[in-house]
Amino acid sequence: MLNACMGIGHGLYVFSVFVHVIAACMWIGGMLFLILAFIPGIKNHPDKVSLIAEVSMKYRRLGAMALVLLAVTGWLQLEYRGVQWSVGYFTGTAFGKTAGLKILVFACIVAISLVHDYYLGTRAIETWKNQPDHPKTTKLRSLSRMMGRFSFAFALLAAWLGIILARGW
Repeated sequence: MLNACMGIGHGLYVFSVFVHVIAACMWIGGMLFLILAFIPGIKNHPDKVSLIAEVSMKYRRLGAMALVLLAVTGWLQLEYRGVQWSVGYFTGTAFGKTAGLKILVFACIVAISLVHDYYLGTRAIETWKNQPDHPKTTKLRSLSRMMGRFSFAFALLAAWLGIILARGW
């Protein structure tokens, strides 16, 4: 256990929970803002592609920071709670199964985000700028949107699993 091995107490655990919640708010809140306010708000703007590109690049940094904070604070909290890092633990206890599922969901979020933010989304925006009506543009934009929706769904699932871990089922 981290608190026993390193002399880290309850105060650090509570602080890590606080940072974890703020990072989750940054992650989910940013996606909600993009989905519900920003994209609909610029729907008819003449320079919407450039605006989406600029805001996406700024959010990418914030999102990456949120994911790093979520990984570090999530690990800290599991250590504090005495998680045994073995397959048996993650398959043999209710808490372990839920924690293992949350780790898997988080890994999916990271993988989707890396592909979306650093490959697919970037290609979709560049193609949209250069060839707005090309079928390839439509396909890339659809794939990018779909990946964003998967990431959002996984983020909501991770939040739900976090609540179950903290409060029980």
